[in-house]
Amino acid sequence: MKACLKRGIGVTLCPEVSVEDELKQKSLVRLTSRWDDDEAALIMIWHSEKWCSPLLKHFMELSKAVLCKAPVKNE
Repeated sequence: MKACLKRGIGVTLCPEVSVEDELKQKSLVRLTSRWDDDEAALIMIWHSEKWCSPLLKHFMELSKAVLCKAPVKNE
């Protein structure tokens, strides 16, 4: 993920601690401005052969609902 970000491929939402060194080194920057576009791609990646907890599934559904204005599935 960090390698893609450093090459200018996309943006991410991640814990600050995971990019702390890169922020200090200024190899990555924090975006503080609002999005100008009405649309943005949302990609969630997980290992297809690994167990996905109910909490993670719920997080993905909530993220989709908030960011894409989609209905939340109640399982």
